[in-house]
Amino acid sequence: MAVPPAVELDVRLIAHHGHGLLLARAAGQAWHTLPGGLVREAEGVERALVRHLGPLAEPIAGSWAFAGAVEHTGDAGETGGIDDADHLADDAWAWGAPAAEHVLTLLFAVEWPAGVPIPTSWNGREIREVDDDELVVTRLAPLPVAWAARRWLMDGHPHWRRLAPAAAQAAWHGGRPPVASLRAQLAARRDQFRGRRFRDAAVAMCALVAAADGRIDPAERDGLQAFLATDPVMTNFSATELEQLFDRHLERLRTDPENGRRIALGDIARLRNQPAEAAAVLRLGEVIGRIDGAFPPVEQAVLREAAAALGIGSPY
Repeated sequence: MAVPPAVELDVRLIAHHGHGLLLARAAGQAWHTLPGGLVREAEGVERALVRHLGPLAEPIAGSWAFAGAVEHTGDAGETGGIDDADHLADDAWAWGAPAAEHVLTLLFAVEWPAGVPIPTSWNGREIREVDDDELVVTRLAPLPVAWAARRWLMDGHPHWRRLAPAAAQAAWHGGRPPVASLRAQLAARRDQFRGRRFRDAAVAMCALVAAADGRIDPAERDGLQAFLATDPVMTNFSATELEQLFDRHLERLRTDPENGRRIALGDIARLRNQPAEAAAVLRLGEVIGRIDGAFPPVEQAVLREAAAALGIGSPY
């Protein structure tokens, strides 16, 4: 019988300044995080935030407001090429891939005071001010937390994002490999996936997952566009072309769902006799489906359809 893991409590700050968001990034890494960290046992959440922020908290302490809560499995992000598993576990949050399997992140938001200089570093990491318009293509991890931060900036209301049943089952009882592992496997073979057919199939898969529940949420669309623009495998291709292909698929799926699905599955089926690329597209679909901490049945059904179109067995 599996032993349920403890839920790690984490606290992060959405620090907004004018038209930008303050993000932290370790030297040489592509992924950013919101400043903050894990809450110790018997420690208050806001006290933990002050402790993690250190000098960064001085001009803003006590002026922040609750901005949301996100449950996630803590495996969305990249490891920066670290092979030492012990080191990754110790310093996981620095790389945007927390070591805990079930994490609850509480978010607080504050407007950085006008006239107060923005620090250039925090806990040995660079502080960057990322323009609001560029946030959608900025690698911010974990991705469920990035989703909540973007929603706060869009409407100013706190959002709760729970761990979906499928993701919770995986976190508590094991099952599919972590998203970070799937992404690492794909990234290690990225040089094999440079063909136009792979590009078209991958974008079609992304669009089908986005529209799996019958609606296309603008925030989800923006998040998937960001995924296409920043994923190590998809950076083999022009970001402009990826965006155009993605939007065309979404438009067809919105105006004529049956025809849109037929065209998208047709693009995927072109990899039917290319087993390595076919398997990679399915893995990519699973990454897209699970990267926000959820993997609902409607998205799993999309992968089963794609597997059938490719003529291979489905594990979903």
